Amino acid sequence: MDIKHRDCTVGSIKLSSDAALTAQREFDNITLGIPLQVSTEGKPLDRRWILCDLTADLRAQGTRGSLLGSGGLSGVLAPATGHHEFPGQLSIRCSPRALAAYEAFRNGGPVSLRCEMRYKIHDLVATQDRYCLSEPELPFGIINMELPKETWNKALRSCGLSASVLVEIPLPLSDADHLDEGLRAVLDALEAFEHGGTTGWKDTVGHIRPYLETWKNRQPRPSDEPKDGSATDRAYKLLSLRDALYSCCHFWVHESKASCTRPDAVLALATFASLLNAT
Repeated sequence: MDIKHRDCTVGSIKLSSDAALTAQREFDNITLGIPLQVSTEGKPLDRRWILCDLTADLRAQGTRGSLLGSGGLSGVLAPATGHHEFPGQLSIRCSPRALAAYEAFRNGGPVSLRCEMRYKIHDLVATQDRYCLSEPELPFGIINMELPKETWNKALRSCGLSASVLVEIPLPLSDADHLDEGLRAVLDALEAFEHGGTTGWKDTVGHIRPYLETWKNRQPRPSDEPKDGSATDRAYKLLSLRDALYSCCHFWVHESKASCTRPDAVLALATFASLLNAT
């Protein structure tokens, strides 16, 4: 995005390729830290300018401008005596619900975002004993961003906003070094889910099915249903759910990739995790 002043380009702001995307979880929102590279061009002393109050809306590309969050770039920008480049960080506050909606829309595809920026830019007018600010111009600019999926997923996981929020899986997955076979299957399925796409959705189910099959062989469902509301009756119902989930997974694994969609993968992953949590 070019920084404009009096119809001239006096600098630029672009997505940095050096620094990492960050995410910080607060009480009711997620603050994304988007790394920027800022460049300014120096001007003669009698043509100084100053930029301030830069605000930004982060939107999803291709969704009629669906808003993910808003924020801005703190501080004031002013030209040096020559060409100058320095890093900046755009802070965008997003709700978990907005990020979940974006993940559903993205459907495992590229992380394509559009950042709409507004700012004030003043002339810095020299008087006899001080500088004064002129009335501001109010330019508008856009930065289109394509982020690697790995970078995006890593940032969301770093603040605890993993599938436990985005897909509503009720199990914590942070202690990956001490997982039993069932939780390991959940973690492997989650990793496949984050890769996305038809292969990712099918691989999600593929990591769940072997555990369900082993469980069925180890603990078959009784032939008679108690229907008496007892603990045994409850166990029977849960085993019935297990067997139904296994049948679905068996179908998705043996059909074409296109037969397993993102909603199917969400259903399998969330149901599987909930089932482990309930037994």
